[in-house]
Amino acid sequence: MPNDITIESILNTDILTCPPETPLSKAAALMVEAYCSSILVEEHGKMVGIWTEQDALALDVFDPEAFDKPITEFMSSPVKVIGIDTGLGEAALRFREEGVRHFLVVDDNGRHRGIVTQSDIVMNQGIEYYVAMRDVKSVLNRHNISISGTALLSEAIQRMTQEGCNALITRCPDGVYGILTERDVVRHIGSGQALKLVGELASRPLICVSSDSSLYNARKLFIKSHIRHLGVTSEDGELLGLVTFSDILASIEYDYVNQLRETLREREQSLAISNQHLRLAAKAFESTFEGIMVTTADNVIESVNPAFTQITGYKSHEVIGKTPGLLSSGRHDEVFYRKMREDLDQAGHWQGEIWNKRRNGEIFAEWLTINSVKDNDGKVTNYVAVFSDITMRKAAEEQMRFLAHHDALTSLPNRALLMERLRHAIPHAHRNKKKVAVMFLDLDRFKRINDTLGHPIGDQLLRIVAQRLTACVRGEDTVARLSGDEFIVLLEEIHDADMVPPIARKVVAALAQPLHIEGHEVGITTSLGISVFPDDGKTPDDLIKHADAAMYLAKEDGRNNFKFYRPVD
Repeated sequence: MPNDITIESILNTDILTCPPETPLSKAAALMVEAYCSSILVEEHGKMVGIWTEQDALALDVFDPEAFDKPITEFMSSPVKVIGIDTGLGEAALRFREEGVRHFLVVDDNGRHRGIVTQSDIVMNQGIEYYVAMRDVKSVLNRHNISISGTALLSEAIQRMTQEGCNALITRCPDGVYGILTERDVVRHIGSGQALKLVGELASRPLICVSSDSSLYNARKLFIKSHIRHLGVTSEDGELLGLVTFSDILASIEYDYVNQLRETLREREQSLAISNQHLRLAAKAFESTFEGIMVTTADNVIESVNPAFTQITGYKSHEVIGKTPGLLSSGRHDEVFYRKMREDLDQAGHWQGEIWNKRRNGEIFAEWLTINSVKDNDGKVTNYVAVFSDITMRKAAEEQMRFLAHHDALTSLPNRALLMERLRHAIPHAHRNKKKVAVMFLDLDRFKRINDTLGHPIGDQLLRIVAQRLTACVRGEDTVARLSGDEFIVLLEEIHDADMVPPIARKVVAALAQPLHIEGHEVGITTSLGISVFPDDGKTPDDLIKHADAAMYLAKEDGRNNFKFYRPVD
């Protein structure tokens, strides 16, 4: 990206603001009216927070009363700022590293000068920034995430959150595709209307581009249509997915690093590289989002780029003259590094995932590519390492995997993981002539506690209940939360049903102990129902259903006790 282009030349000087007490629905309506993707919260001349279209996905659309609450309860704070003299390349790097789409632009005196978005970067970067033109399919990394137009908006928001996307393709009964975006959710919030169907909010038809079209043409269509998402179709018209502004921004990084690698390959063939290529390599070296480290053939660091400092925390003068070993995390053994050296010697390159250490001692994951550079005689003169920080991506992937099988409030296994373990436990017990017990728990009068003391107290109570339940059972047993105040305990490797009552009594007694939460002494009891495989059912669904029925028997018998399942005569 040209070094002489700065944020000042592309920022939007009209800043949309509102006072802290503004209801969320009013703020959303202001955004829709101004066609803005964010609104800043201003108090006594100071920007104290920001609310964006992306934040709209975190709202509970089933709770319309939330829309009347002040925006301060939903805003992000503090507001991320960027200097007005920042170059577009550095700004693009800041957007990616900080995971935001908006920056408040300030001058050297801290005065507010405007707002800049990630979309502004793509719309205003120069054509010369593309080293090689690419087509749309080369950056298409979003599969066809779609939803029926007859689905509720709440279901769509849940899908967008789970998939980590900001738009969904909508399937309409008449066969026409549409699109539901974060902006449509904001429009609904600002309307103050009741919960809507997806088809009533989605924009139609979905504007599409062929997968063979160039990114340049896609960019022009983005700007012409004032949109941030394009459908991508194959040669035969099949809808493949969506491409976004962010995808183009990521492709710029790819092109720059690719050009650097091409320049280095040319160096292998000839040391007489042209001045034009030298300038291009220098620009790529300085502007790329990926860290670059160049070493001698003896593995002594010769140079690093700004992104290297951004990622590792080491400045150039702190590493030049030293070896890459100062980044070693200690997580890899000598076998790992020996294989890396063998690949470099034999193939001239190595690529893979590696754990390294920042200057502050923090361990981080990176995706690393190393290429050897040779002179005309085939002798290695340098090694070039290009790497990107993938720590946040790996953490997000791990968190998504965890949340897919665990309850977000208590971290206990959810219904999906419980059913998986039941499906495994039943045939195992059958083979070994053992039993499996399912205990269905419901907290007595939990709703009254929730209503009188508030949801935060209720949430803390549920977390304490989860801890007490876990402490009552063996390590190989499973404690799961189904929903609300309903829990299930799965007991495996049971020799006979007589083993279950002592555990049930232990659970009932443990939950009956008073809880102290934020100055409140909270009393809670539980009603517990028990079913046993194979006597009370041979499938997971039957065992849970019969344990649920037994739980109601315990409630009818005065609560704070347990009952085994009794078939209805």
